[in-house]
Amino acid sequence: MSIQVTLFLGVLVSVGAATEHPVEDARPWEMHLKQLSPSASNAVQADAVMGLLKRLIPDRAKDFMVTIDPSIGPQYKDTFMVTSPGTNVSVDVVGTTGVAAAWGLLHYLKYSCNTHVSWEADQLDLPDALPAAQIKVTSVDRFRYYQNVCTVSYSMAWWGWDRWEREIDWMALNGINLPLAFTGQEAIWHRVYTTMGLTQEELDEHFSGPAFFAWARMGNIRGWGGPLSMAWHNQTLALQHKILDRMRQFGILPVLPAFAGHVPAGLTRLYPEANITRMSRWVNFPDQYSRTYLLDPNDPLFLKIGSAFIQEIISEFGTDHIYNCDTFNEMKPASNDPAYLKGVGAAIYGGMAQADPGAIWVMQGWIFYNAQQFWHTEQAKALLTSVPIGRLLVLDLASERAPQYNRLESYFGQPFIFNMLHNYGGVDGLFGNVGTLLQNLKEARAYPNVTMVGTGLTPEGINQNYVMYDFMNEMGWRQEAPNVTQWAGNYSGRRYGSNDPRLVTAWQYLMRSVYNESSQTANHGQYVLVTVPRLDRKPDGMWYNMTDVVAAWDLLVEVARGDADDASRAHEDLEGVGMDPAIPAGQGAIKQGDARRGGSEQEGNPPPRRGFSAREEDADQQGFIATVGGDAPMPRHSLERNREPQQQRLRRSVQPRPVPPARPSYAGEASGPQQQDMSKEDYHEEGGDRRWDAREGGEGGEGGEGREGEREARRPRERRAKVTDQDTFRHDLVDVTRQILQVTGGQMVMKMIDHYRNKVLLAVQESHLLLIDLLKDMEELLASSPDFLLGRWLRDAASWATTQEERDLYLYNALNQISLWGPQGQITDYAVKQWAGVVSDYLMPRWDKFGRALVECLAEGKPFDQLAFGEDLFKTVEEPFTKNVNRTFNSEPIGDSVEIALRLHAKYRPVYDARFLGYLEQRHRQLLVKGERKMKRKMKKEGKLKKGMVKKMKKETMKKKGTMKVEEEDDGREMKMELDSWRENSIKAFEE
Repeated sequence: MSIQVTLFLGVLVSVGAATEHPVEDARPWEMHLKQLSPSASNAVQADAVMGLLKRLIPDRAKDFMVTIDPSIGPQYKDTFMVTSPGTNVSVDVVGTTGVAAAWGLLHYLKYSCNTHVSWEADQLDLPDALPAAQIKVTSVDRFRYYQNVCTVSYSMAWWGWDRWEREIDWMALNGINLPLAFTGQEAIWHRVYTTMGLTQEELDEHFSGPAFFAWARMGNIRGWGGPLSMAWHNQTLALQHKILDRMRQFGILPVLPAFAGHVPAGLTRLYPEANITRMSRWVNFPDQYSRTYLLDPNDPLFLKIGSAFIQEIISEFGTDHIYNCDTFNEMKPASNDPAYLKGVGAAIYGGMAQADPGAIWVMQGWIFYNAQQFWHTEQAKALLTSVPIGRLLVLDLASERAPQYNRLESYFGQPFIFNMLHNYGGVDGLFGNVGTLLQNLKEARAYPNVTMVGTGLTPEGINQNYVMYDFMNEMGWRQEAPNVTQWAGNYSGRRYGSNDPRLVTAWQYLMRSVYNESSQTANHGQYVLVTVPRLDRKPDGMWYNMTDVVAAWDLLVEVARGDADDASRAHEDLEGVGMDPAIPAGQGAIKQGDARRGGSEQEGNPPPRRGFSAREEDADQQGFIATVGGDAPMPRHSLERNREPQQQRLRRSVQPRPVPPARPSYAGEASGPQQQDMSKEDYHEEGGDRRWDAREGGEGGEGGEGREGEREARRPRERRAKVTDQDTFRHDLVDVTRQILQVTGGQMVMKMIDHYRNKVLLAVQESHLLLIDLLKDMEELLASSPDFLLGRWLRDAASWATTQEERDLYLYNALNQISLWGPQGQITDYAVKQWAGVVSDYLMPRWDKFGRALVECLAEGKPFDQLAFGEDLFKTVEEPFTKNVNRTFNSEPIGDSVEIALRLHAKYRPVYDARFLGYLEQRHRQLLVKGERKMKRKMKKEGKLKKGMVKKMKKETMKKKGTMKVEEEDDGREMKMELDSWRENSIKAFEE
């Protein structure tokens, strides 16, 4: 490390030590963070919130008064107060910052007015008389963080100001006060490097295309998808000014980029003596686009470039003194010597601090999880302690799944933020792990001497599974974990503006199953149906009980169809099918009302299910399931007989099923009294007393007129308008139906492969036809929703172009990222989307080619050549998809989502009979057992290290209490206790 950096940091540490207040010594990691504060005046912040109100609810904005008053709550935390007398006077919203006031506004709209704001749609039907309220809430921590460095590429790559304005409003409404703000940094780098003497050609080889900025900025790739035009630089600079101005007006503290050490190759021409080395190849990218150039942080040139960049950033945009950079993201450092790593960290921070003495470095902690084999305790400590305590803020990036603070002694005294990563690549598919999230958050808050200063969201991509992000955002103010069962029911009421018990039950089923993963599933999103066809493909991991998802689907369809609101009738044929998803394999049953499931029967648990037997099913239907689902292929001789084609059987399955017998109605409470202190566990969201009806009409399956007549006699036709016309409901109906098709299609693929291995040509042909028919159905379904359109992604990409050449380049970026992700498919399908257009032009042609290849192999008696097939698939389907930039895709929805979903429910619902669901249950159990074994191996590997750390902390705690007695613990007992805790994670999600 250079003498200049050493002296500078030495002075900084000395000044910090001299100015510490005795009271602050107990939490030294907070000292420097307390110097951060909003730059806008109280009046500006109040005006910003009023502007948000006018955009969100323009007709009702006049009913609110907003004030910023930092004195209403404790310093360094956000507090809001909402007061409404419930008469025709304004609602007073007071916050310590603009963010706090906006947060309070959403709190009132959600819990007093029963409304909902999300990425895909809003439900903002306010009552004429705004409800009375007396609310005061203070945040649990200092920060609510937002964004992964990859989010800007997977979701935000093509956003203009309109979309950014909407997102910043959403951030403020959800109390987010620490987001990334990375737009336009390539323009700043262009200035810095051209000033140093680099040519445009050298920069063209360095900058990636817009869809791949995240990985170029972290030094994984270079030049891929580029070059960038001056028009791009100018537009993004202007956009970044708008983004930062609006964030600061709310009192948000934007995180700006810093220099991580990755430089253009041309720098070796200008500075031949500089210590510049080439990194290793990243995921097999060719050298032309990989093996990036890293300037050694200990080289004096590092400090020069780092400070020059920060100075240029500050000159252009100003600063809030918070910067992010990640030097070794998925890349191995040149040495594991702690002294080297300590010098690296000090130099990186020195580049920030020389230009901004008040700089705080925000580091993604992904490296400590992704490369644990390198970042052992000694190496991690060297890097983390190379910066003065409190000047480094670590993002524990995937805390809901794999927290690292507990492995690294709370980051050796540096503050950190507990984050939910949740999504990789921006992929689609219902997924969540609410149980482990709550358990891990509880453990983090109780960790000895914990340096946690906030919670956050760090998804690689957004616009999916909004319920998980709504839930996580509430952890910023909730003092105790909510009752998840009750929370799910109230969520449905807010999202749809209805307290229809079927919607309540549907969301309770979803939250306890597909959103309650606890099996350490690693590849969610990489489902059979959306990945490269392979003969050795394994079935999708079934971390949830599919019976609950089917039951939720039934309930949504009943509401869409306009059936009477009797939730007890919705899923009679599913009663008892499968196991309780809240119970890991091998555990006993949990009865309704058990506290581990969320409390008593009166607190909203879904109804119990009765037993089933596959023998009770119709024999003909069992035959169909043997082709589409089931637990084993049919015997060869039965498939070779002349029998009814499966396509015809699928058409015949559209006939309506008999109405199941009625049983006692469901009696779940979805609402409760509002409490003044709403950050406590005993607060129950107010569901409201309004009850919405379903829309007129009723599209059912063929021959359903008799049932429609019964419905008409039960209730007025007008009831249908309020729920099914809600964009939120239509989105969820499409999404859950898409999930069903995803699972069904994946099983069709696996059966087609089974039939090929059994050499049954007719069955392979039929499976192929069924699969293509399903993909056509999926395309039609997704095309009916504005949230699942490839055309919108491409439209937004093209909107940045000022020339035809730019347009073609941006469209290629957009298409390549969601398919091949690289010139030769380096990480194919990592970011694949289930969108209309992707299904029709990318997924369907692949599976059609695969099915035809299997048929041809059987017909001609030749083996299937996976390598040759993959090469041909790349040349004829995958690469052409990325280069077909003149293909037009719809950017507006086509068709009625409700009508299409009803038709597909009638067509595919009979597939999910007892035999198929029993087979899926077996896969669910197998995955739980596999996850448990994986957890055992992990604990065995890390047990000694963890035990040592725990004992060390216990010893230190006892010393402070004046006792030196430390009890020895048995290794086996400790491991068993931890394993039992892990197995209970899914149950603990529903604790009171």
